[in-house]
Amino acid sequence: MNLISRLQPARQRKHGIRVLLAAVSATLLLSAGCSMLPQEEVTLAPPLKVPEKITYETLEVKKGTIERKIRVTGRFISVSQSNIQFTERGGRLELMKVKIGQKVKKGDILATLDTETLNDDIKLQRIALERAQLGYDEAKRVLDVESAANSSNPDMTRVEAESRNKQMQYNLSMARLELESNAIRLQTLTRALNEANLVSPIDGDVIYVTDVKTGDWIDTYATVVTVADPEKLQLRYSDDRVGDFVTGMKVTVTIDNIVYQGEVVMTPIDLPIDAKESMKNTVLVAVTGLPKDIRIGLDAQIVATLDLRENTIVLPKYALQKNFGRTYVNVLKNNLREERDVEVGIQSDPEVEIVKGLELGEMVIIR
Repeated sequence: MNLISRLQPARQRKHGIRVLLAAVSATLLLSAGCSMLPQEEVTLAPPLKVPEKITYETLEVKKGTIERKIRVTGRFISVSQSNIQFTERGGRLELMKVKIGQKVKKGDILATLDTETLNDDIKLQRIALERAQLGYDEAKRVLDVESAANSSNPDMTRVEAESRNKQMQYNLSMARLELESNAIRLQTLTRALNEANLVSPIDGDVIYVTDVKTGDWIDTYATVVTVADPEKLQLRYSDDRVGDFVTGMKVTVTIDNIVYQGEVVMTPIDLPIDAKESMKNTVLVAVTGLPKDIRIGLDAQIVATLDLRENTIVLPKYALQKNFGRTYVNVLKNNLREERDVEVGIQSDPEVEIVKGLELGEMVIIR
């Protein structure tokens, strides 16, 4: 064995030692590197959540009474009142003698028209009447005198006497007609003078006065003053619910939190065709037991029952649900919510009648 062959095993052993040392170093380095990395956290499964038990507020289905009512406001008016007008002649206002709220008596003068020219006409007519009276008296005197003279005049024939008497009778007739026509003319002017005074036909309170001023023209049949009897009052209602009332309907009337009984005594259907336009949308209510301090113009609440159901299923309106044309309620059955279609009847402000869809004793969910 030569020298080279002896040296090869030694070299191989040294190389193996180097490889071993390198592997040990790499292992140590890898172990050290792994110890320096952060450790991963273990993800825990979330805890199981038990759902809360659903609770409902319910209402037991029972029978009761339901009323459909209307509540409107009326105003007291006098059922004995007069719209006073100049009916025979118009003219310029000379004097307004009353004001709103004033009490008047039957026959009191309320207003007057200017009658200056009318007074002059009356003076002239009285003169004409007096002249006519003198003419008549003279014609009568002449007839009496001439008739007596003619009958005793022997020179006058019977034919001539009759002719003269006829002429004097004619003159007397014409004088009488003149007297009568002048008397009628004076009466007409005097009546016109009286009609220039607007007179109250009743006792009462003045509730309206025209706003025409002194010197302004007033037409015939224009209301100048309205007088109403404050002792004869009724409630008047005029609005969009007039059609809900019928004559004879019993109502309640509330004034200052005190309730009185009333009855509908007039509706538009009771009026004649030619009734005043202002009354064609009016309901009148007579109230019993009114105190003395009730006055024209005071407001009061009128409550009328339009429909009444007894011994029927009644629910509060908030228990109903409406959706896509359906009307239904939620019923609690076997601890489960069940939608139930229902048919409703009459309704009041807070409640509704159920005519189909529910049975007594069932529990309706209201919240």
